[in-house]
Amino acid sequence: MVENGIGQRESEEEGAGAEANRVERNNNNIFAIFGSILMLMALILPFAYAEKTPSWGLSVLQVLLWAVFCAAWLRQGFLVEKAGVGFDVRDSALKPEIPSRIEETLLYLLVFGPSCFAYIYVAHVNTSYFGFNYVLMFVVAGFATLLFPLWLATLYLVYQCVAWVLVGRLMWGGWMELDDIVNMIAGYFFSAMMFYIFRRERKSRSRAFALSVELNNANEKLRAFSRQVEELAATQERNRIAREIHDTIGHSLTVVNMQLETAKALLVSDKEKAGAFLEKAQEVTKKGLADVRSSVASLRSSPLDGSALDRALETLLSDSFGTEVAVSFELEEGFSSIPVLVESALYRSAQEALTNVRKHAEASKVSVSLDLSGQGIVSLEVKDNGKGCSVVSGGFGIMGIRERIQLLDGKVSFNTSPGNGFCLSISVPR
Repeated sequence: MVENGIGQRESEEEGAGAEANRVERNNNNIFAIFGSILMLMALILPFAYAEKTPSWGLSVLQVLLWAVFCAAWLRQGFLVEKAGVGFDVRDSALKPEIPSRIEETLLYLLVFGPSCFAYIYVAHVNTSYFGFNYVLMFVVAGFATLLFPLWLATLYLVYQCVAWVLVGRLMWGGWMELDDIVNMIAGYFFSAMMFYIFRRERKSRSRAFALSVELNNANEKLRAFSRQVEELAATQERNRIAREIHDTIGHSLTVVNMQLETAKALLVSDKEKAGAFLEKAQEVTKKGLADVRSSVASLRSSPLDGSALDRALETLLSDSFGTEVAVSFELEEGFSSIPVLVESALYRSAQEALTNVRKHAEASKVSVSLDLSGQGIVSLEVKDNGKGCSVVSGGFGIMGIRERIQLLDGKVSFNTSPGNGFCLSISVPR
């Protein structure tokens, strides 16, 4: 299941990445077509609409400057990607934009901008054509905002405005009119603003995709965690059912076995007493069968069947042993309000402890003590005078007691040694 989930997630990421790459590739194709048309028009229109016969020398220089400008155009496209402006489907870390470096600055100051102005100037001197070529200046201004940080792009726009005023004086032999300067500056900043908006949109789209990838990863982790919680809950439920089976059916069968052994021993010498033990065994068997038939209901409800905890424990103690074992129940009264889960856990723990006494202790005295006097704690003690043991083994019964009490943040302790009996102490917060 996990492998399928990982494969599905990778497939979704690949599909989303392919879609993002397709959109970005289409955008790049549009820019490539736009750039190619722009460059071809900038090359052809000055010769097509020349107002005088071009000279060969200036024509060659014009074409060379055009080629330099085209090369700078391609180069700045590479630098835009390197500066972190372009869309990157692998940008899952949401890396900040890389600040501009000396290479980019020198490209614009010494190559891209100057080659643009030089081409416009030479084309005007050679053909007396200006017309369409002013668009190249707006494009250069716009692409500066794609590559540079905003503050540096602003400085570059100021530099380009000053440079254009000087180039205009060279072309027309005088200073530009104020309204022409204002229109030119407005065109620069409008172009820069449009390119800047495109830059922010492109970066936002990149980040949105990266966030969607991270969100998918987070959702997959949540789904995996949910599956782990479900598996843990199922494991806990299986353990609970195992404890219930051990404490109900196991307890009943142990009592029946002891009653039958006693009846068998008395069958010849005292048939009346043997019959009493057989009747007792039959009663316990009926109760065990009822537990099996209503296992689902009994697992979901309290084993006390509506009785108070002290009375249920006293009844459990008296039913667990015959006349050969002296039993005593002690109650320290106090706060009577006990949560159902705490009652059930204490009852099942006492049931298991008494079953162990019958099986292993060979005791003649058994006592159960319940202390309800503590405001925040309920205490239970099961003690016998049997043979005891040197090491408390971790059988199913002991393990079940520990699991039950630990789930309620309670404490379990054992006190025993060979020949000195066994004492189980439990304390559980209310």
